[in-house]
Amino acid sequence: MKHSASKRQVLLVPIVVAAALIGFVSYAIPQQDTGTVTGHVIDLEGNPVAELPIFIAPLDDDGDGYMSPVFLPNEHAQLRRARTDREGWFSIAEVPSGPVHIGALPYDIDKRLPEDFEKIIDDFTSRDWTKFTQDDIDAFVSSNFSTDPNDFEPDVEILSIRIQGLTVYPRHDYDEIAFGLQSGAHIKHVEVTVQPRMRVRGRVLFKNEIPLANTRVRVHIHYGNVNGAGSGNSGADLWTNAKGYFILYIDEKNDAAFYSFSAEYQGLSAEADPIRLDPGDRFDGLTLTFDSEPIPPKRPSQKTEADEPEPFLPVPEAPLRPKSYDVWVVNPENGHAYKRVHCETRDDAIVQATEEKAHLVSINDEAEQAWLEAVFGHKFYWIGLSRVPTTGTLSKRAKKWWQWDNGDPITYANWLPNDFFSESLDASERDYVVMTLPDGKWYAVSPDSVIWRMTEMAILEKADIFGSSPAQEK
Repeated sequence: MKHSASKRQVLLVPIVVAAALIGFVSYAIPQQDTGTVTGHVIDLEGNPVAELPIFIAPLDDDGDGYMSPVFLPNEHAQLRRARTDREGWFSIAEVPSGPVHIGALPYDIDKRLPEDFEKIIDDFTSRDWTKFTQDDIDAFVSSNFSTDPNDFEPDVEILSIRIQGLTVYPRHDYDEIAFGLQSGAHIKHVEVTVQPRMRVRGRVLFKNEIPLANTRVRVHIHYGNVNGAGSGNSGADLWTNAKGYFILYIDEKNDAAFYSFSAEYQGLSAEADPIRLDPGDRFDGLTLTFDSEPIPPKRPSQKTEADEPEPFLPVPEAPLRPKSYDVWVVNPENGHAYKRVHCETRDDAIVQATEEKAHLVSINDEAEQAWLEAVFGHKFYWIGLSRVPTTGTLSKRAKKWWQWDNGDPITYANWLPNDFFSESLDASERDYVVMTLPDGKWYAVSPDSVIWRMTEMAILEKADIFGSSPAQEK
């Protein structure tokens, strides 16, 4: 959703980040390693938002240097949920330590989730789909609410969270806002700001106004800007309730547009007259009517053993997690933002840092070192420490001293022994530094080092992203 005028004014910051504290472990953790987050949810005018289901869930390290949010419905069990009270307050317990993200769910999610929801998901993800036809797969999804990510679309968009004196925003519309917990930490007075999402509430009917109830229908959208500057198409498989109603959320445009909606169901089609929607509108009057008597939803039980799979039918898979992405992560202790990137060489990492108006990370104390290890894990990372000649010449006779690329003074060190990786070159001939696997310790390398060729990621750092430190903001 594009931001309203008031929101756009608020979001005039050079980058958008995710805040995190120390600690990262997998989802399967003992209870003593969990924490608690309490706070309240408000709208743009500061009014409390009541009865909103919200959740906190772990960010997953995909092993390639990126973090991904939970993917619904498959990972629903990882959500730690709460519902705001009449004053907008919430308390979420048993939050895992390490990077997590906060999100919202539909207001009626508890009423619509089936009692055997977890069993349905287990059944869906564990089936051998090679033994089923595409029709049977479609029937399974169409007969169960919560088997499609669209079923979990929230009615509000989270604009920002304020945590420990630091306000953070999503990098792009609908990106997750992430933060983190130390083991056993309790974070209080978190402020979550939301706004309603642009949406259309529609109804699907057969002849004689009989609703298409409790099943999935394909809804297509075509829009064209009123000024003729742009157009596009999209679609979604949406669940209807007992009266045939569905909710369709729309990516808000900057300009008013004419929208055309159509629906498809078991070979039937219906189309509605175009409507004009302005940015942020919430339209309730859409009706799509099939010129047909009622057709019941397909059920998986309709399949018999005699059914033969269609020839050359592609083998479907359970829904996959969307491709993960990199994010800036803010250390609230110093207000600096960090991000890990893939790179072919150290020079490539420096180019990427320059493009981001950042630099390779400088590590100034033990706390910063521990935070980096907790958030980014133990891998080979380029850091911004290199040996430079003191005389201004690159002659071998020139004495060289270690220096951080951004000019910070060296106030901390975390070295491995010089011969830890059995280097052929003397330590005095290795001028660059990698943060390594064993406890994040540092190791000097040269272009001839094996570790040089094994290092394919770097950590970037950007300071003063908000123009003031967290301490100043407080």
